Amino acid sequence: MLVKLNILRLFYILLLCFSSGLLSGQDLQFSQYYSAPLQLNPALTGGFGAKYRVSAIYRDQWRAPLDKSIASFGAALDLRFEINSGAFSGDAAGVGLQFITDQASPVDLSTNMIAVSGGFHKSLARNQRKYISAGAQIITGQRNILYENLVFQDQFDGVSSFSGATGEDLPSNNFGFSDLAVGLNFVNAVTTNTQYFVGASLQHVLEPQVSFYKKDTDESQHDKSDSPLKRKYTLHAGSTLRSSDNLRISPRLLFVNQGESMRALVGSVFIIEPNHTDAFNFHMGAWLAGVRDFEGGPKLDDLGALIGLGIGELFIGMSYDLNLRDVVKYTSGQGAFELSISYWGNYEDEGGACPTF
Repeated sequence: MLVKLNILRLFYILLLCFSSGLLSGQDLQFSQYYSAPLQLNPALTGGFGAKYRVSAIYRDQWRAPLDKSIASFGAALDLRFEINSGAFSGDAAGVGLQFITDQASPVDLSTNMIAVSGGFHKSLARNQRKYISAGAQIITGQRNILYENLVFQDQFDGVSSFSGATGEDLPSNNFGFSDLAVGLNFVNAVTTNTQYFVGASLQHVLEPQVSFYKKDTDESQHDKSDSPLKRKYTLHAGSTLRSSDNLRISPRLLFVNQGESMRALVGSVFIIEPNHTDAFNFHMGAWLAGVRDFEGGPKLDDLGALIGLGIGELFIGMSYDLNLRDVVKYTSGQGAFELSISYWGNYEDEGGACPTF
């Protein structure tokens, strides 16, 4: 039984370690993507009707199949500066700092990234309710793994444990990389009750190498093997419409293409305002996501649900993605739970340059 359990664990370890190659360099994607705006699109940096924004998001997934779940955490701070002089009067600029960590257990395969982003928001109307924005982001990252949690066949003592030493030639367990992202966003607050927005971003412009192994032909052992984190193209769009004094509806669309992988998400958020004001509101939402599988055909991937609470400039959201695919023959525990918190400081204008959620 112990041998069987260790082999099963080794299977998951290999699945995690080599998933970037098998899935053409897929990387982290939050379901509450507007609660991680700098990770979604650098053009959203400073794209809001306030002086500053602080946001944090936590994602926990695959808790049942693995000894420890895959955990991801992101935190960001971005500032908005109004420009009130000369030809740029009515425009705004934004700067932001973001930290993201992604840890895949049981081998503690982790990726940590720090990003600095900047955005410029050009006003297209005198009332400053229509903006086109452009942004860029510079990223530095590090990947590492703990080898002591790995087991190999030559460690098996022939009886009941993997206690021997391994003869595997393992590479250095950490390395750094640099990356770049760019994006565009357009928002039009037609009235105080109607707003629509659309944006696009290109991430991993530099396609950094994400393999621990060096190239076999590299005598100096400085170059990584050919395993790039492929460019990711993202399109996001939606609107916010007031249907009554107490209800706003916000349909959303997300499309992501990275290498051979593809993901599309369609959903909507309902914002309930019981006191005829947005100072206190409830958020309820649902979405359906589909992917392109290994054979190239479309498949439903997950069904998500959201509940959230807005109190003044503070928003707290919780969501869960129910996995619709039988990936590893588990009947439960393959889903993903997310918790997000966002706060807008010195909030002034509802006609900001991006959705508040």
